[in-house]
Amino acid sequence: MENNTCKSCTYFRQHYTFDKRRIFRVNCGHCTYGSPKRKRPYTAACDNYIYEESNENGFVSKEYLSKELLQYVLNLEFLPTIEDAVDGRKNK
Repeated sequence: MENNTCKSCTYFRQHYTFDKRRIFRVNCGHCTYGSPKRKRPYTAACDNYIYEESNENGFVSKEYLSKELLQYVLNLEFLPTIEDAVDGRKNK
């Protein structure tokens, strides 16, 4: 049996940060089921879990981006690669 985690749930929204050239996926997000709750991607799924296939080329909708990050993305001609942040620091 596969372990279901928040990361693969339709209600999970990943959080991101960025520097001048790259976007980083950080080790936190939130659940949109009911009232928003902070969650980590690898938290064990709750009873409201609904599987959603991951789309690594997709991006969260604009309501989940900070205004600064949204403006940054809108000013780009193409979306940069999204990377994982490691140990609270960005990959180099």
